[in-house]
Amino acid sequence: MLDDPPRRREVENLAQSVFARFEIPFRLLLLPDNLGYAPANNHGLRAARGDYVCFLNSDVFPDTPDWIERLIADLERRPDVGVIGPRLLFEDGSIQHEGCVYHPLKQFGGWMYVDHDGRGRRPGPEGGLREVPAITGACMMMRRALAEDLGGFDEAYIIGDFEDSDLCKKVRARGLVCAVDRDVALYHLERQSQAGARERWRQNLTLYNAWVHQRRWYPAGSPSGSGPT
Repeated sequence: MLDDPPRRREVENLAQSVFARFEIPFRLLLLPDNLGYAPANNHGLRAARGDYVCFLNSDVFPDTPDWIERLIADLERRPDVGVIGPRLLFEDGSIQHEGCVYHPLKQFGGWMYVDHDGRGRRPGPEGGLREVPAITGACMMMRRALAEDLGGFDEAYIIGDFEDSDLCKKVRARGLVCAVDRDVALYHLERQSQAGARERWRQNLTLYNAWVHQRRWYPAGSPSGSGPT
């Protein structure tokens, strides 16, 4: 799916080249505008026809060749798992994501923020599924029926922060589990194009999303740790 209209011709040529090499049929969605993370992924969800749907950022690349099949197999073995993702690595092989955790930030009045557990350390020998409070939207696999039933990503958020946490909290509110398969690895380049003034602009949007997330999941008068974490 493309939501960057000026690159349409480039992506069409790339899609034709990929099909000529691998001969695996796929559909290319060409959106008229850059709609942002949630609306773009929701367009993809509405167009999906398979039993499973994978939300995947364009800066994520596989290290485990059969990663899609493995994540689907995890969901088939574990009906209690609502959403699953892989272990994500930085280019140097250190951990970028192995599950999300929540902690309050004093400088923002105790608002709950999302952090990547184990970020920056070297991967350990532990494997298998790890149940976690939430996973990143950079790569998440779900049953399509569940994703549709939950309404996809909430478009009240802007650009790409907290939408994944919000969706994971909805999954957990259904009594289902969020998990990471540590035997499946992909690389995540993670926002290398954002810097300088653009980064300050992005921080303002993150604060807005944090406010929306806080009001929804940690309403005033309740302890920050209450509700699905």
